[in-house]
Amino acid sequence: MEETKDTSMKYKNHWKRKVPEIKEQPHDTKEERVARLEEKETEGAAPQSVINQDILSRVTIINRRLIKEIKTNKQLEETLTKMRVKENQHFLSLPRNTSSASYRIRRGMRMEIEQLQLLLTNATGLLDQNESLIDINREIAKLQQQISVMSVHILNKREENEKYRNIIRRNKPTAENVFIAHYDYHATTNSQISFSEGEQLEIYEKESSYWWKGRSLVSGDEGVIPSSFVYSMLESLQLLEFILSVEEVSLPILQKIRNDSSSNDEKASLFLETINDDPIMISALRQDKEQHDKGVTGRVNWYSDSVTLESPSPVQCNAVISNIKNNHERIHLNYSSTNSTVSLLSSTKLHTLNQRRLVIWYTPLTNDCIQYLCILLTNNKTIQELDISDHSISDQGVTNICQALKHNSTLTSLDLSYNPLITSTSGQALSYLLLNNSSLVKLDLRYTSLSTESILLILQSLMDNKKIRRLRLDKRHKKTCINTYPNYHLIQDRVDWRWY
Repeated sequence: MEETKDTSMKYKNHWKRKVPEIKEQPHDTKEERVARLEEKETEGAAPQSVINQDILSRVTIINRRLIKEIKTNKQLEETLTKMRVKENQHFLSLPRNTSSASYRIRRGMRMEIEQLQLLLTNATGLLDQNESLIDINREIAKLQQQISVMSVHILNKREENEKYRNIIRRNKPTAENVFIAHYDYHATTNSQISFSEGEQLEIYEKESSYWWKGRSLVSGDEGVIPSSFVYSMLESLQLLEFILSVEEVSLPILQKIRNDSSSNDEKASLFLETINDDPIMISALRQDKEQHDKGVTGRVNWYSDSVTLESPSPVQCNAVISNIKNNHERIHLNYSSTNSTVSLLSSTKLHTLNQRRLVIWYTPLTNDCIQYLCILLTNNKTIQELDISDHSISDQGVTNICQALKHNSTLTSLDLSYNPLITSTSGQALSYLLLNNSSLVKLDLRYTSLSTESILLILQSLMDNKKIRRLRLDKRHKKTCINTYPNYHLIQDRVDWRWY
């Protein structure tokens, strides 16, 4: 009997210890959990994972305790059932004498059973903790929702921070990314930016050889710029090192620098003077160096009436000169290096060929190359179409070609489109060409840097040149020209305004 009582007391003490432990278990409020989430984010930890781990830990402890109490309850129920069965068996086998020892034993057992029932009733009260667990699950769901919202907020903040980091990087450009504007440039599309001579620009993307992305360190404007309008001292010295190290240089001016016996500082000074005198030289040398560094292999395609040269080597150009015939009336030169261009244009064989069309694209023609081309135009009496497009010519080249074509009587079409380095400086030379040339029928000046004033000057020349049937110009000049030039209605049928 004493052992049974000790067991009862043990169970009672067990439940007394257990129940307060659960009630005294600390639970954070929503505010505390959000505060800890922000604190963890500040420390660089993952807030969602920290809170989830904390919640799962608490739920696991409660579940373990609940399972343990349910197991204990089951054991108590089994013990109670056995004692009831045993009591019934003894009750049926013993006489009903209240003064007998067996009666007193049964009564003691009944009292113990009642105590166990009371203990079981108290213990089953723990099942009410299910309601607390449900409340906790609701709290977990709310916290998880808050975590999701906070995660989206954190992600947006990270993206915003990355944007700020990029701005900071751009505000601290490296020396190799800073270029200087060699000339003024006025944007011709919404994606481009305007800048002035001497202005510093940071280049952060070179999406092609001729169009870069950058921002002005003066105005802060960002957009596309023509690479031919900017240079850097660091890049210039790299290009000088390139022409001093390569095996062959065909341009006479570069040969002079290579063969000069002066110091490297004097050679650098002479090279910088060359760049200033020839605006397109930087673009030409960039293309030379790029093709050299990449090991570009040129391609020559022969057709029944033409030949196309794509990034040709000087050897390939010489082979074309050797094999070209009178039936090859068209020559198309594309992405050519200075050495290859000189090899082709300096050939006297081209002077006597029955050539009808000469096309030069993405091939920066330096002053030396222009001189060879002007000699060709002067001597060849069969060329009818000349197409020098896509970053291939500058103002000096236009001036020299207009002079060479002054008394030319065979050229009928001249295409100078897509050359940003053709600026207002060329306006006078082009106007003069129209006043003196009697053979030109088509002239294309789209997508150049010619100003509206230069376009007006060229339009006035059409009044005296009745031969031109199609003059193509940028449509951005149209409104001003129509409203400004009083005789526009007399030439409007010969002007073709085009967007790019």
